Amino acid sequence: MLISLDKNSDIPLFQQIYDTIRQQIIRGELENDEKLPSKRQLQHDLSISQTTIENAYGRLLDEDLIYSREKSGYFVTPVAQLEAGVRETAADIVRKEKKHYALPPGTVDTTIVQSDVLKHIAREVFSDDELLNLGDESGERRLREQIRHYLHINRGVICSTDQIFIGPSTEYLLEQVLYLMGHPAMTIEDPGYPVVKKVLERLGIKVDFAPVREDGVDTGTVQALSNPVVHVTPSHQFPSGVVLSLQKRIQLLNHAGAAGTYIIEDDYDSEFRYTGRPLSSLQGLDQNDRTIYMSTFSKALYPSLRLSCMVLPKSLAELYYAKQLSCNVPRQMQLIVARFMERGYLERHINRVRKIYRTKMEAVTARLRGEYEGIEIYGDHTGMHFMLRVPGTDLRAPAEKHSLVHGSKYSHAEGLADTVLIGIGEKSAEEIMDILAAFLGDIFP
Repeated sequence: MLISLDKNSDIPLFQQIYDTIRQQIIRGELENDEKLPSKRQLQHDLSISQTTIENAYGRLLDEDLIYSREKSGYFVTPVAQLEAGVRETAADIVRKEKKHYALPPGTVDTTIVQSDVLKHIAREVFSDDELLNLGDESGERRLREQIRHYLHINRGVICSTDQIFIGPSTEYLLEQVLYLMGHPAMTIEDPGYPVVKKVLERLGIKVDFAPVREDGVDTGTVQALSNPVVHVTPSHQFPSGVVLSLQKRIQLLNHAGAAGTYIIEDDYDSEFRYTGRPLSSLQGLDQNDRTIYMSTFSKALYPSLRLSCMVLPKSLAELYYAKQLSCNVPRQMQLIVARFMERGYLERHINRVRKIYRTKMEAVTARLRGEYEGIEIYGDHTGMHFMLRVPGTDLRAPAEKHSLVHGSKYSHAEGLADTVLIGIGEKSAEEIMDILAAFLGDIFP
């Protein structure tokens, strides 16, 4: 039996012996019940310690690749041989190249995140050995209590702590709640958030589209379709930025109560409203307990946090517990956010960041309106992106050239050809204007 060892390798010698014999067994180079060299013989042949050989043989014994006979030595365990084939290597894997945008929505200015505070709290949390054990599957109660208080004060959400559930993203929570409802047909906004459509396609769920008007989703279409579930972004419709009017909120809630429809309210960045207070959440207005409220900390803190929450109606909350679903967010991360909220840091952070983004939004949009007469801007009253429109101009080619997000990315009806989506979170006002000046320079030479 040929065994070659590389004594300069980072791979331990016992591992090299194990790997060699294992491969020879699998490839059939060592026959069933064939006797292996004794430990003493290998020690002599390879000039290594007998302990090294014992470790290699011990691992082969553990995996039942060899067996021992008393006073006879070690033998190859009879195993089926792998059929010959062509194995593709990792280098053969083809991945779709991810598009990197110059001004993407959903990113934040990392320089204004309170990293020092979060690091201090993280050290406290990770020093608590009790958190090494599993916690509440639905999410840490301490965090859920903080979220209940925050949502009630800031968004008018009415619920108990036991109706709040934690997850790594609203996409994850959406899959959970659709599972609880038996994957029913859904109505979603058009244009709308592509992640929602991706989830529905992955789950094989029938989906219909309701157009978005100047005052929000077309409730007449929602009522006519009468699907069991409708997904909306009422406080800051994505991507148009329009706000669902109070009249339409009432219509949507009345329809849900009469038809037994569930409303999924995605309240992804309501904290960043720059003019007046936002309208109360649909969940807070709902008199029939038909609204599922979802939100995320990605915009309020930072995207890689991967922590979101949802508020379920009583019947679905009980079903969640009965099905024993879980949140899949590490306890330590949950407790870091809980302490950040308990100590008042979140409220202060949002108030500070709102002013920074408002100043940036106003600076960029004011310059654009002043320098380019042929454009339209909307959705800039709230959130961290706005829509820039050049009526009658197909912006797909220039958007691709300057790595901007084109509106058709979000439109099922193939609309918004004259629109791009501009995220303001990541770059300064000057950097944003430099990018847009180059883009608009191609349109208005």
